[in-house]
Amino acid sequence: MVETPAHTPDGLRHMLVVDDEPGMRQLLAAAFRDLSFDVTTASNGDKAVELIQQQTYDVVITDLRMPGRDGLAVLRAAKDRSLDTVVIVVSAYGTIEMSVEAMRLGAFDFITKPFKLQQIEMKVHKGLDARPVAAPRTSAPHVPGSRERYIIGDSQDTRTLLKMIDKIGPSRSSVLITGPTGTGKELVARAIHDASPRRHRPFVALNCAALAPGILESELFGHEKGSFTGAVSRRVGRFEQAHTGTLFLDEVGEIDPNIQTKLLRALQEGEIERVGSAQTIKVDVRIVAATNADLREAILEGRFREDFYYRLNVFSLRVEPLRARPDDIPALIDHFLRKFSAETGKNVVGVDDDVMTLFMRYPWPGNVRELENVLERAVVLAEDAIVSRGEVPQDMLFAPQEPDIDPGVTPAPRAAPEPPSLSERTDRLECEMIAEALQRFRWNKTKAAEHLGIKRTTLQYKIKKYGLE
Repeated sequence: MVETPAHTPDGLRHMLVVDDEPGMRQLLAAAFRDLSFDVTTASNGDKAVELIQQQTYDVVITDLRMPGRDGLAVLRAAKDRSLDTVVIVVSAYGTIEMSVEAMRLGAFDFITKPFKLQQIEMKVHKGLDARPVAAPRTSAPHVPGSRERYIIGDSQDTRTLLKMIDKIGPSRSSVLITGPTGTGKELVARAIHDASPRRHRPFVALNCAALAPGILESELFGHEKGSFTGAVSRRVGRFEQAHTGTLFLDEVGEIDPNIQTKLLRALQEGEIERVGSAQTIKVDVRIVAATNADLREAILEGRFREDFYYRLNVFSLRVEPLRARPDDIPALIDHFLRKFSAETGKNVVGVDDDVMTLFMRYPWPGNVRELENVLERAVVLAEDAIVSRGEVPQDMLFAPQEPDIDPGVTPAPRAAPEPPSLSERTDRLECEMIAEALQRFRWNKTKAAEHLGIKRTTLQYKIKKYGLE
């Protein structure tokens, strides 16, 4: 069976997934469609070769052993069609000989099953980044929506953040991202890079808090052989690695003031010097920095240079804690369940109503990272397709929680100026549509969600949000 989208939005990357296992095809297709790929699937090598002869794909992920022609035949066909196609071969029967043969024929990588979904996503992006960049592609406009492959959520805060990323992405200016630990500040940085003309150039990340000042200086600017004890060879620093691209400085508030001075010069003049060298090196790097600290307070305490702060803070983005944007939780649940189901070979598709209620009331001190960890644990423990309270960490059950909505009482409308705002009218209409669907299908949430065209987890959240239970 071949599944082909009815319409392909202009600018999307085309991917072909080839596997004789329906579950594997569906998992990979769903995951990469969420990452803004146009995905076509084929159940065997013969159909895959036929599709490749009709269209050029940016990426082909193919199983090795299949009925008819095998994955190596698919690889040959893809490379005959276009040398730029990134081909990743996967197999449950991996051997060194197979891997060598696949690489010899032009595969970007050879991955053995079972694999982690995150692993294959990383390989795909690395393969695309490694492709030669022709001039027309370099100057191509940003495709709206490509940043959504990193940032997941339906809340107003997330929608506003995505709009800001699209606005500031094309500029060369520095960006300072603030927010608590675990909210996904590096994902925002990568989305900014992906929304910029530099998106085909390097994205280099460095956690500044993890390194002592001397080591951090060498990591940033590089060093010459013999410049200090242990410097047995020349080292290229992160600035040079990120030349023409983006350098992400995480935990920038932890940088020593002396290094801040050198960073300020690099930002102002576009020049650096390796440790132990007097030679000036020109660099073209966009800086995106992140911190969970209050830099204004650090300035008052003398721990952060004010001029460096204003040089970084040309644009400022705030990533709110998860408890402040509960509308993002259903989409995040779906994403993480799909991710960990692929990694474990399970098919966990949702959470039960008790777990959804718990998730909506829990304050999430660890933010998105904590939610991810909780769902990874739940998928590993789950015996059914739906996560229950038994798979949730016990300490969550006794943690202080946000006030819940009384399920028997419809919440009173909030005071608002007349006439109602567009947002309020939209919420009211959505509430009425959900209530009608639930009554029509006698509170069968799965059927009601299908009728409404939303996921079951989203419906569970909306029921709680509008006090419909």
